[in-house]
Amino acid sequence: MYGSAPAPEDDDKPFAEGAAPYVAEFVGTYLLVFAIAVNSILAEPWGPTAIGALLVVLVYIFGPISGAYLNPAVSVAAGLAGQIPWRTVMAYTVLQITAGFIAGLACYGVFQMRMGVAPVAPFQFWEAAFLELLFTTMLVFVILSVTASRTNNPSSNQNNFSGLAIGLVIVAAGHAAGPISGASLNPAAAIGLEVGGDDGAEAFGLAYAFIQLLAGFLGAACYRLARKHEYLELCGEPSTASKLFCELFGTLLLCTTVGICLTQHSNATPWAAGAALSSIVYSMHDVSGGHVNPAVTVAAVLNGKCPVERGLAYCGIQLLGAFMAGLSLAAYRGDFSWISIFAVETVFTCVLALVTLNVSSGPGPNWYFGIAIGSCLTLGGIASSKISGLLNPAVVWSVAISAATESFGTPSLAFHCLAFCLFEIAGGILASSLHQLVQDIPHIKTRSF
Repeated sequence: MYGSAPAPEDDDKPFAEGAAPYVAEFVGTYLLVFAIAVNSILAEPWGPTAIGALLVVLVYIFGPISGAYLNPAVSVAAGLAGQIPWRTVMAYTVLQITAGFIAGLACYGVFQMRMGVAPVAPFQFWEAAFLELLFTTMLVFVILSVTASRTNNPSSNQNNFSGLAIGLVIVAAGHAAGPISGASLNPAAAIGLEVGGDDGAEAFGLAYAFIQLLAGFLGAACYRLARKHEYLELCGEPSTASKLFCELFGTLLLCTTVGICLTQHSNATPWAAGAALSSIVYSMHDVSGGHVNPAVTVAAVLNGKCPVERGLAYCGIQLLGAFMAGLSLAAYRGDFSWISIFAVETVFTCVLALVTLNVSSGPGPNWYFGIAIGSCLTLGGIASSKISGLLNPAVVWSVAISAATESFGTPSLAFHCLAFCLFEIAGGILASSLHQLVQDIPHIKTRSF
């Protein structure tokens, strides 16, 4: 999958060649779970980034050999998506769980410390389970979208960003959900860590594994919804329903990532947000454009890259996704002047929208567009994190909705929400104007979102 590797065939092949995919899955899963186990013991603040970087490397190494699934939930999703036969799914799953089990034993033997997977106090199981379900679904969806899709990864011109997009999901999920659930996102890791964990009421390994396998089904379902046109072999671009679903799902994922990081006062919030946005853009850019931001949509509409009717529908569905995310997020507050907030929100939203417009221009596809867009969110988030750092009306809306659960009916909350949104929309309008100014070469072709 990750490298568009064909499913292993057993007919008329030398033993070494036929066994290579299975060895690759075992070794890759062992290395990944061992790294997750080490991080669970050492609890390094930037551990999720290290694990994400490792996954990027493993994908590019083992992808051409086995597909580099390295996760039973992903293997099941690949079977549901019709990418590999079920006998291969079963073989991979057994090998991955075995590798996770051995990695857990090895890590316990090295450190002689308890590991296990469990909600981090004071959070309860269902709060942790929701994040494991959501982010494992995100992982599966991104994997299928950047590797299995015939339009996003055509066999005649495969993309070069699949490993990067997949690793960035781990970065986003680890920094957001790690302090709450541990963010293993992998049944092999959940079971492997439980080998050296506590027994009894505090042993959640099997429960986590079940939730993550369920996410494999959900991720495959989301993939089919987003790319129904590929399964039906329809000509032309994706349906409006598929576009709206991508914007809804993408906005929900981004707002949840940002909101959870904010509630945990994470120093990695901008990095996690940028990683989430990059992976989302990589996974759905060829369906909806991956706006997941009303300000970007406004800029695209004003620039003629998105029809007005579609833009209005995008904004509405993005706010719905933000509303859904906001139900689980906590309130925010700021202690800076409105002039400071106006400056950072308008300027950095303008940068984000302008880069989005520019990297979508050109005669053909490029591999850097997702990381370029995500880096803008990281840049703006870091630079303005002490003041506001939201840069997205959908995120503002989701945070305001969550705050309303504690202070419903507060006039200042509605005013703050409206002000932030207007500042960011102004940034989108400014980006559209700047983009039109610099497009002074009439023969440049642009891709429509």
